[in-house]
Amino acid sequence: MADPFSDLLEHIVREYAITDGQKDIDLNATVDEPAAVIEADKRAVVTEASDRARDLFPAFRTGLLLAFEAQGIGRSEIRLDDRDPDQDAIADALITYLVRFDFAESRSEEIEPGHYSYFISVNWDPLYRVAESAGIDLPAALARAASIPGG
Repeated sequence: MADPFSDLLEHIVREYAITDGQKDIDLNATVDEPAAVIEADKRAVVTEASDRARDLFPAFRTGLLLAFEAQGIGRSEIRLDDRDPDQDAIADALITYLVRFDFAESRSEEIEPGHYSYFISVNWDPLYRVAESAGIDLPAALARAASIPGG
């Protein structure tokens, strides 16, 4: 059985992160840059984006569940402290895959020199729409995962 959270992250990476990275390569390529170099750079974007998504997947999933549970108790945002490695990874994942593509918003406050609290609020309607476009019933997946102790 496919994992809807993994499928969602894969869709966001494929349709947004990789597409943006490859467009950036095209936009910044010089006229005299060989096509083979440009294509190699584009393949590297795919590999790097896929590897990073695989590394950040657990934090991405946890962050979605935290945001969903917060919404369920009337909180529009979650607070993440970068001094906690798990929370820092969640902030990284949500900012990388949701905030960057307008599926969430974030703000930060310095809590001590060089350390921040990140406040992230998911824009559920656009996220649900992108999930639906990928054939993922995200509301149902979130509800199922939230009802299981330990998510």
